[in-house]
Amino acid sequence: MFVFGTADDVFSMAIRIEENGYAFYDGAAKKTKEAAVKRLFEELAGMEEGHIRAFKLIRSTMPAALLEPPVWDPEGLAESYLQATADTHIFTVEAAESRLKGIKTADQAIDMAIQFEKDSVAFFLGVKELLSHPDGKDEINKLIGAEMEHIRMLSRAKWLLSRTGSAGIE
Repeated sequence: MFVFGTADDVFSMAIRIEENGYAFYDGAAKKTKEAAVKRLFEELAGMEEGHIRAFKLIRSTMPAALLEPPVWDPEGLAESYLQATADTHIFTVEAAESRLKGIKTADQAIDMAIQFEKDSVAFFLGVKELLSHPDGKDEINKLIGAEMEHIRMLSRAKWLLSRTGSAGIE
């Protein structure tokens, strides 16, 4: 395939990922009994809201000409990559809620969150490659850095829980 939607479509997907991240963290915060993990999930939910605003701002400030034409992808590599990422990522609020139902411990919630963040980084790296506008790439780099910080925060929380034992989730 020679084209993969528009840059605007890609930004819509990125916003959706962040909305689903918010839904996951908000739901996990409501379920957890462990106060420290609850605060972490609440903080991450707030950060996801900030990412939603950031993606919307990037999209609104990019020149219209870069958002409208299809993204040139002569070998279909970008499409294949983003589709594979999409297939393994939580793309709906319903999927996030369904996965939350199966979580019984804080460790499980943290593991799922780490995987979600890793998938987000992979997706955003793919998005960055599709953008030709340097300002958009710089902003995507900032968001990738933020997602990587989420992974560090979650990994630290997992390590701390391993020292104190796993907390149950309702």
